[in-house]
Amino acid sequence: MTLTELLNLDMTTLARMARSGFDWWVRELEGLLPKGLVRGRSLTAWHSYEHGAVLAASRAGVDTLVIPHGLCLVRTLTLPRLPPDDLAALIALDADRIMPVPADSIVIGIRTVGPAGEATGGADMVRVQVGALPISRAREIAVAARAAGVSPARIGPLDAAGEQLDFDFAPAMRKAGLLPLRPAAARFWWMVVAALVLLNIGTAVLRDQQQVERLQTLVDAQAPALTAVRRVEDRVIGNARVVQALNARRAAHQPLRLMAMVGGVLPDKAWIQRFEWDGKTLRLSGYGAPGVNVVSALKASGLFASVRASRAEAAAESAGGRPFELVLVPRKEAGT
Repeated sequence: MTLTELLNLDMTTLARMARSGFDWWVRELEGLLPKGLVRGRSLTAWHSYEHGAVLAASRAGVDTLVIPHGLCLVRTLTLPRLPPDDLAALIALDADRIMPVPADSIVIGIRTVGPAGEATGGADMVRVQVGALPISRAREIAVAARAAGVSPARIGPLDAAGEQLDFDFAPAMRKAGLLPLRPAAARFWWMVVAALVLLNIGTAVLRDQQQVERLQTLVDAQAPALTAVRRVEDRVIGNARVVQALNARRAAHQPLRLMAMVGGVLPDKAWIQRFEWDGKTLRLSGYGAPGVNVVSALKASGLFASVRASRAEAAAESAGGRPFELVLVPRKEAGT
């Protein structure tokens, strides 16, 4: 049974299915117990027919009457998959063709056996057993039940396993006026149960909504503090970036270290008057003693990728020495 079919069921059908499931569960539990502890449910004959006897379950609280199979006409049909009520209405409309007797002379019970095979319609079709009980027999059973003070909830033949009814003629007998209608108390209690379930669901939804609103209120209350924390975090990140930029700039501009390196490779009789460093290029100007070649000494050190004079013309040598003005490009591996 699909979810759609289950949602389309009425409360009476659901109650019948629930009771059948409960009976199966009780039987399973009884099967786990020692036989000496379980009192079996016996069926006793209480109304005889020429074809057999009507049986009543002797266990208290079970209002089921079992009639012999010989009283019933049975046919198996392949019909479209429909909700139980629609399926019953379809069979009732076509009862004259299904059964060899007039429709007004019988009461009908149905049971869905299972899905039809691929050869007979596939998943959209189901196999349905239709049982018919002559209305005269049904009236006799109803009269005997009233005389015995019994108001059976279910009437029909047992299945092959002898555990449940093949068909239930009680709804059709009630519709025909042969049995009294079921008291409205059962329907009332089912409605109460459904209302309580809906109330529980509504309460759960309301509590969840209240918790969400409470959580939202807490979040809103913490919003100013969260904003302040985010501002502090942004400020810290900004300061870290500034520090990182300063460190990078300091790593690229190390004039003191570069001055020490240049001073270490200059000839003894050479003096620096001007030292200019822009991070990439070093400009030196000064004097060297006569005969001192500053350019050669700097090139020989291997610390500079390029050493060249910044003046195209040669400077005149004086008594104090030969002036020089050089442009140097330090090597990266020199550690600048």
